Amino acid sequence: MKNKVLGSILLVAGSSIGGGMLAMPITSAGVGFIGISILLVVIWFTMCYTALLMVTVYRFNSPSDGFDTLTKKYLGVFGNNLAGISLLFLIYALTAAYISGGGSILTSQLQRWFVPEIDPRWGALLFTILFGGIVSISTRWVDLFSRALFVIKILFLILLLAILFPFVSEANLLQLPLEQGLIFTAIPVVFTSFGFHGSIPSIVKYLNGDEKKLKQAFIWGSFLPLIIYLLWQFVVLGSFDQLTFMGLLKSSSGLEGLIISIREMAQTPLIRDAFNVFAATALGTSFLGVSIGLFDYFMDWTRNKKQLHHRFIVSLLTFSPPLIFVLFYPQGFILALGYAAIAGVILALLIPTFLFIKAMQHHQIRIPIWQYFILGFIVVLAMVIIGCQLWVALF
Repeated sequence: MKNKVLGSILLVAGSSIGGGMLAMPITSAGVGFIGISILLVVIWFTMCYTALLMVTVYRFNSPSDGFDTLTKKYLGVFGNNLAGISLLFLIYALTAAYISGGGSILTSQLQRWFVPEIDPRWGALLFTILFGGIVSISTRWVDLFSRALFVIKILFLILLLAILFPFVSEANLLQLPLEQGLIFTAIPVVFTSFGFHGSIPSIVKYLNGDEKKLKQAFIWGSFLPLIIYLLWQFVVLGSFDQLTFMGLLKSSSGLEGLIISIREMAQTPLIRDAFNVFAATALGTSFLGVSIGLFDYFMDWTRNKKQLHHRFIVSLLTFSPPLIFVLFYPQGFILALGYAAIAGVILALLIPTFLFIKAMQHHQIRIPIWQYFILGFIVVLAMVIIGCQLWVALF
């Protein structure tokens, strides 16, 4: 069972340490290390806390109950529909972002190894078939592959940190935001960097609802990404002058801009290969972690629909929409992550908060006053994140 706890911790961490981590330096380049560190700690606390709220809700329910079952029981038709739509939008957006990023890296490697000119859409399709197939088999397979990819990812992350560390300067770390408004553009992407909540029902089922082990999985599984994010931001933001970094990112947007920035600063071809392996494994573990949550949601949703309750049909429901988005909008990595924040706020902050309140009322358990203050803070933060994403989209 300890082996399953470790696997669950790595699944939570692997779901988080992926696309959001790669996008973070891109969106926080103008914010500065101090500002982004404070933001990371605050968002980690709220995301970990709402996961623990879900553990409390499962105390009164079967480990096999999914989001669809729980929201229908406690939040009624409106809450059930809102949770379902949010889950679909969030994980479709995250999955599309990971397919976009993973397909881009896979395409660049295929071009180097085999065919000089290849359509990027083939990379996205191959990435989806490879990792989507793993999800379609079972959670156990996701666990095993997540562990292997996580180890590779951490090894190459350590290599990247070692390469970049000599370039870190105190002056770069102490730089203040170039513009106050830049913090608002960073908040949604930092928020989605802890996006593991879609896989909570899968992990609860995997650990058979054991409350102690679930708390260990969610606390340590979310704390590990926080430490890694802080180290990652330390070496990346500490290695670049803000104005230079922002200029490079404007000339080459997205992941390619980050790769070019790091390569030009380090002046070594090793950095591109190391970053490509790290990015590919990071996107792979994130893809596995978030898509297993959507896959299990559809398995729960089709439980009483025999004509749809089949792993192949559920696989099509899970992976076809995000793949179609990427095929028609291959550069949608940052865009998809940004819009995932709105659905993520509903699913990861608001739904757990109100599920907890309703469950406590349903089972006639008193909520302490101090806990209401924390719940109120979570709701306020949720509104701030939604406002930031709308501000980014409109202005």
